[in-house]
Amino acid sequence: MRVEQDYFFCYNAKMMAHLKRCGFSYICSALHEKSGNRFWLFARSGNLQASIDNFKV
Repeated sequence: MRVEQDYFFCYNAKMMAHLKRCGFSYICSALHEKSGNRFWLFARSGNLQASIDNFKV
């Protein structure tokens, strides 16, 4: 069974575009229930984390 730690909730559109350019696909896009902010959900992996670490604003 997957748990929340298995996912990365990306709330930054520029980071989401960076991750897509790196070849990652998001599972879904939705709005946060309380804040109304849009997020993109990615499955966590070592490669995903490396791309997140390399992201520069």
